[in-house]
Amino acid sequence: MSKELKIGLIAAFLIALLIWGINFLKGKNILKDTQHFYALYQEIGGLEEASPVYLNGYEVGLVENIRLTGHNMNQLLVRITLNKNLKVPRDSKCIIFNSDLMGTKAIKLKFTNQNQYYQPGDTIPSDLEASVTEQIYTEIQPIKSRAENVLSALDSVMSIFDSATRENIRHTVNDLNATSNNLRSSSESLHQMLAENNQQIRTIIENTASVTNNLKNNNEQISNSLQNLSSISDSLKQANLTQTLQHLENTLSSTDSLMEGIRSGKGSLGKMATDDSLYIHLNQTTRNLNALLKDMKQNPGRYIHISVFGKNK
Repeated sequence: MSKELKIGLIAAFLIALLIWGINFLKGKNILKDTQHFYALYQEIGGLEEASPVYLNGYEVGLVENIRLTGHNMNQLLVRITLNKNLKVPRDSKCIIFNSDLMGTKAIKLKFTNQNQYYQPGDTIPSDLEASVTEQIYTEIQPIKSRAENVLSALDSVMSIFDSATRENIRHTVNDLNATSNNLRSSSESLHQMLAENNQQIRTIIENTASVTNNLKNNNEQISNSLQNLSSISDSLKQANLTQTLQHLENTLSSTDSLMEGIRSGKGSLGKMATDDSLYIHLNQTTRNLNALLKDMKQNPGRYIHISVFGKNK
């Protein structure tokens, strides 16, 4: 094999590896068998390529491509890649939804019970789930409409009130309108705050999941520790600890009484501890004994009589 051929093969391998790596980073696995479907939207709410596709909370594919289409280029054609063995029943829907609190978009498949299935390349009906801000605004909108109706009704009866009463009513209605606007502004501020703190909230959620997993993984050790504590508690209960402590307290009380008697000079031990005459007598006896032993060493004849002929001298 020539040197040029080797270089060419290595270059082809590196190019193929580069292509595979780029697609892998995009969420595409060119080595995996997949099938493609399409979904047509008027609005995708920020859906991006490589966003996941879920079925009952389980990821079964991803968004491969998004492009403008239609006569006036006012529609969006989304191409999704699904697992090869997944069958999509007729009349199912591709619904864009918020996959987390930050508003990250993803697609979820809502299957039907049809026995007929879409073929690869078919266009699946689509839908867009309202965001948190839109849901809040939808709830507030009827309140605002009713307030406007109340305002119109009040305007029609303003003539029956004096100027001061009409002014008070007008202020009340304006306050209601301002409250509605504040609620909408607060909703938008909340959405902006969540978007700005996306990474921090993700980190908190991941840390919480990590702590939960650690507790789950150490469930057996925690159970063993609780069982050991229960065993120690049962052992202390069976050992009649209260009676043992009572006996110990009685013993300590008796010891305190004995020591108090000794300190006050009661009994033999008390007299020995408080009266120094015994010490003086013992000291005198020891000195006399030492003098006796010394004299016995110096003058043994005074105490031991030896007779050669069996008679004392």
